[in-house]
Amino acid sequence: MFEQKVGIMVLDAVYKKLGLSIDVNSLPAKRAQSEASNGLLDGEVMRIWSYGERNSQLIRVPTPYYSLNTTAFYLTERDLAVSTLSDLAQYKLVIVRGVKHTADVTASFSEVEKLSNTDKLLEFVSRGRADVALTNNMDGLIALERLKLNEQITSSAPLAVFPLYHYIHRREFHLVKKVDKVIQDMLKSGELAQVIEQAEQRVLSQ
Repeated sequence: MFEQKVGIMVLDAVYKKLGLSIDVNSLPAKRAQSEASNGLLDGEVMRIWSYGERNSQLIRVPTPYYSLNTTAFYLTERDLAVSTLSDLAQYKLVIVRGVKHTADVTASFSEVEKLSNTDKLLEFVSRGRADVALTNNMDGLIALERLKLNEQITSSAPLAVFPLYHYIHRREFHLVKKVDKVIQDMLKSGELAQVIEQAEQRVLSQ
């Protein structure tokens, strides 16, 4: 996903300031959670706040370093009334399996189907098999471009904004304050925004 690719680049820049390098394994969300919680990995690149409430073996670095926007994608011709999360309750939804931000906001809804990736979400909507695909704004826009569905499918304004945090396994507790300080310093100096912009451009050009 778009935000994960950006996150890897940004986090790499953060760790380089500590004289450290990171090696990132791209895994399905549930497997990544299991291996990080069990100590097979040293942590998670980025997750939302609630992830830390459910995984006691992982420590949240206090300062978020990126964010994602939960956005609804639907057929342009239908012009659905979607301006708040509560508006989604009346529609048949599709979300990516294992993605916490969309799972959290749809937990109380009755018609939610989980699929393997963003491309499949948008294909379901294009074929009329779902009313709304719910995903990160940039991830959805990139997938629309890739699938050439830009004219067929439109998107709402962002329905929710989730700060994203780096998580570190408890055995590496000594890194939490160090990493947090680097993120804070980069945030205050404006360097973090520059690194994020460069990373986003790199991902978009790939």
